[in-house]
Amino acid sequence: MNIHFGRLFSLTTVQAAMPQRLGYAKALAYRLGVCGLLGLVVLTTAPKSARADGSSGPKPGEVDISGYLDLYYLINARGPYPAAVLTTTDGEKIGIDNVGRSFDINDRELSLSLLELNITRNEGKGIPFSITATLTTGDTARLVHATEPGGTAAWQTIQQLYITKTLNIMKHPVTFDAGIFVTSFGYEVIESAKNDEYSRSFGFQYAIPFYHAGLRATTPLSKTLTIQGGLVNGWNDIADDNDAKSGFVQLSWAPNASLTTNLTYMGGLEGTGAYGPALAPIHKGGIDTNLFEVQPTYQVTKDLKLAAKVDYGQGAGNVGKTHYSGYWTDIAGYARYQLTPKLAVAACYDQFEDVAGAGGAGLRLGLPGYTVLREATLTLEYSLFKNQVLTRLEYRHDHANKPFFLGGHGTTTLDQDTFTLAAVVKF
Repeated sequence: MNIHFGRLFSLTTVQAAMPQRLGYAKALAYRLGVCGLLGLVVLTTAPKSARADGSSGPKPGEVDISGYLDLYYLINARGPYPAAVLTTTDGEKIGIDNVGRSFDINDRELSLSLLELNITRNEGKGIPFSITATLTTGDTARLVHATEPGGTAAWQTIQQLYITKTLNIMKHPVTFDAGIFVTSFGYEVIESAKNDEYSRSFGFQYAIPFYHAGLRATTPLSKTLTIQGGLVNGWNDIADDNDAKSGFVQLSWAPNASLTTNLTYMGGLEGTGAYGPALAPIHKGGIDTNLFEVQPTYQVTKDLKLAAKVDYGQGAGNVGKTHYSGYWTDIAGYARYQLTPKLAVAACYDQFEDVAGAGGAGLRLGLPGYTVLREATLTLEYSLFKNQVLTRLEYRHDHANKPFFLGGHGTTTLDQDTFTLAAVVKF
């Protein structure tokens, strides 16, 4: 039985995903070592390091270090078995119990979602630019880079690695970033501790990219309006897979301290990084892709925050001798209320739609015709040790208009319910 998991990866159910998980555990020590070595590259250029504590950044020439340890235990009421297996661009196999999820993929298994180390060296003391490195391991690192044309294993340790320089151009400060950086799209981000809920919406998984490699520039146009633009290899590709570039631009409007609205567009010829090898094999063609997003955030009171996100994407192009086309939409709403200094509650509702055109299958899910995924999430958060440890208890209901999720004994179902207990340690 074949199902699909984001970005057009075919998942095949097998009787056990344990061998793949054991293989990953054996490689964990190696990946942690790679994280450490990459960190030393940045650390050894600095005369002094500073531990991040949420205060102002490091002084010129110094280093700021922070990170996350993200663990969770999830129960899927469907008891999905056998698991599905995701095969990445370089052949690594990842067991998937909770189909459609971004990173909380395992059922009834204490799991390391993410171990992340952030290192920033400010400009100064012999180096005329800033350096940012985000080094990762865990399931999240593998899944973020699952469609990387350069290979998942080669790049999964590096979530971000870029240099920053601010120049005065025509009396305006322009900040340039060059390297690998996370996308400007979306309300949610890769790190769960920075989100209102623990799990990510379907829109985060299917509607937008995770990261880019290239150049971006940011400058204020006025006191309330900022513009950012960039030229990158494309969606989720450090190693360019089709020699074409994509461009993006974002306008960020903040008329006051409570309201921020981002309007973002990206366009270009996309291949494996965006659509996966099932639809766009490396060097076999590309799909002309356009993505638009509107994302407002409103801090209603000091305790209540509301946010929304609307995405529209469409693509058309030839891969080999086959022409594909289609479009997708995503609408999501978020709310968070701080009940006490330590206790908060958050909710999310999301609807993702994938509509097939030429070729007969949707560009994002790979399923025939029209597919809609909906989810509703309720999260209770409690912080410990001066907000250095976040604990979350989450209930989520997922529903589709056709069998999409895993059930027991090799079946697929219209819905799934999950209960998650997660803890994130900040350091």
